[in-house]
Amino acid sequence: MVRCCTTRLVWGIVSVTLAAGCGTAGTPEQVKNEPIRAPGEVTLFDRLGGGSAIYAIADNFIDRAIADPQVNFRREGHAHTWNATPDSVARLKLYWAQYFDMLADGPQVYEGRNIFDTHHGMDISEGEWVALLNDLKSSLDQFQVPADLQKEFIARVAGTHDAVVNE
Repeated sequence: MVRCCTTRLVWGIVSVTLAAGCGTAGTPEQVKNEPIRAPGEVTLFDRLGGGSAIYAIADNFIDRAIADPQVNFRREGHAHTWNATPDSVARLKLYWAQYFDMLADGPQVYEGRNIFDTHHGMDISEGEWVALLNDLKSSLDQFQVPADLQKEFIARVAGTHDAVVNE
């Protein structure tokens, strides 16, 4: 399972690299393709409740993370300060929802920027990373996602640690 998820993450990053900056906004109903799965396979995407549930989790999570000073989402005090305008927050929520969908083996293609390029030079600390994952867990708790699904989903997100943490 880990190898499969790692392979999908690598291919996801490769596809993001090729499509960085070229995407357009979409909604859960505007999926780009169908997930690759064996007949009868129930994916994490399905077990989490599908696109609408994942988009709701991403929406809640981004609001929570932006408000959390331990995450420092705006990168205040760093060269890469982010201006959280309504448009930039909406775009961020869309990209995180697409990313979560992709990580959960859903049909949505991530259309955001390359994860390595996006986080390069942001000096994201281990403490900020842990705070971000704690915010994700809090959002999953709020939506009453069962503990086993939380563990599986957070493990997939945590797989990006080395691409994000770069203090």
